[in-house]
Amino acid sequence: MNTTVKNIPATASKVARSGNFSYLFFGLLLFFLAAPFNHLLPGVGQYSIALLFTLFMLIAVWSLSSSRLTYRLGVLLALSISSLSAIDYFIGFRAPVMQLGYLLLLIFCGLSCWIAAQNVFVLHQVNFNSLVGAFCVYLLFGLIWAILYSLLQFNGWADFFGNITNQPHDIFPEMLYFSFVTLASLGYGDIAPASNLIRTLAYLEAITGQFYLAVMVASLVGAFTSHRIQH
Repeated sequence: MNTTVKNIPATASKVARSGNFSYLFFGLLLFFLAAPFNHLLPGVGQYSIALLFTLFMLIAVWSLSSSRLTYRLGVLLALSISSLSAIDYFIGFRAPVMQLGYLLLLIFCGLSCWIAAQNVFVLHQVNFNSLVGAFCVYLLFGLIWAILYSLLQFNGWADFFGNITNQPHDIFPEMLYFSFVTLASLGYGDIAPASNLIRTLAYLEAITGQFYLAVMVASLVGAFTSHRIQH
């Protein structure tokens, strides 16, 4: 029993490093604020946001990983996404290139969310860094679903009520808005799901968002109570 308890801090120290979540939070926040203005930037500026976001995620999130194999996979994904963005810029719009870019970005953000969630819930500490980390995981949930919606919309597999753009590079900001409206259970207004596939994904996202908030609060309260009992 005592051996198990002693091993918990050692395991946690291998999984997380403090101070990284603030960088991740501000990186995500800047990306969300800049994404709607992406189409207004001339030339290479349209791709600079995606490249900077990928680099920021690689530094902020993947530095939390204690596995070299996982970090190398992150580097490979980041380089692949950056290369596809460069191909899209220099060669011009190519549907397969954008599809592959969305798919790789979905995998990259999914693994990043998993790593961040491990760091938040394995440590079982209640401090500013863990609270910021928990919120980062919530933001990554919305981002992952936004990428998924964008991929489906780009391939013509999604139907929405409302004015949805047909411009490939302008799809993501609208899907990002729709994703967070769904995740927060805010209620639909100008954009609403019209097909069974999108409706299914939408209610799954809403359930995930509400379930995550409940689990996060329970975990933080449990960790705080345990800390008070030990001290």
